[in-house]
Amino acid sequence: MKRLLALLPLLFAMTGVAAQEVLRVDFRERPPEMRAVDGLPSGPLISVLETAAQRLGVRLHWRQAPFLRSLDDLRSGRVDLVPRVLLTEQRRAYIHYLPSIGSQRLNVRFIVRPGREAELARYADLYQQNLGVKRGTAYFEPFDSDDRLGRVYASDDAQLAAMFRAGRLDALAILDPAAIEAQFAAMKFRDYSYAQYAHEQLLGNHFGASLKRYHSDHRALYERLGEELQRMRDQGEVSLIYHRYGVPAPDMAN
Repeated sequence: MKRLLALLPLLFAMTGVAAQEVLRVDFRERPPEMRAVDGLPSGPLISVLETAAQRLGVRLHWRQAPFLRSLDDLRSGRVDLVPRVLLTEQRRAYIHYLPSIGSQRLNVRFIVRPGREAELARYADLYQQNLGVKRGTAYFEPFDSDDRLGRVYASDDAQLAAMFRAGRLDALAILDPAAIEAQFAAMKFRDYSYAQYAHEQLLGNHFGASLKRYHSDHRALYERLGEELQRMRDQGEVSLIYHRYGVPAPDMAN
């Protein structure tokens, strides 16, 4: 009994260490990089993080959640990591960004009714639109901070697609064409086209970590995970994983 009592502090310490090696990670529908398949996360972004975590002896607990909830939970520390979070100065206040796994062309495009493509041919034409956007999404500057734009906010792609189909919006700002097109396909809606104007941009693909957890008890773990992701990028493993899924890999040169 005395021997067991003497070992209890060590057992509790070991249990505490094990608990720190579980990271809570959110994912969302962002095909083809990540999606839910039978309720489980799938896609190259998922596999990249799983591979890095496994090498560090870290277990990932996945949760499918709307992006706005994920951002709130990153801020509060209720979630550790979120894949593919665009880097903005505003988000730096509560997000610690892991090293980019590469850069991708994520142009912002605008959906309009067929036959109206030329009516939205430059940025200034946006001022004439009743414009649907997703709450919490970072598009580009000056678009994100332009108070003169007539924005109508939606919580997700499904709501955005439904509002456009109902004729409540003139145009949609789109960062992920595959996601909104999947929503249109699900509702058998084809009465849409892409405007002539698009904002071209090359952005880093980052995993966003909770800055609150980084400053409390996860600094060393986040740093080790970031180093492994950087190594995987530099040695071409990220590209190999993307190619296995038949998805274009991020540009490693940027």
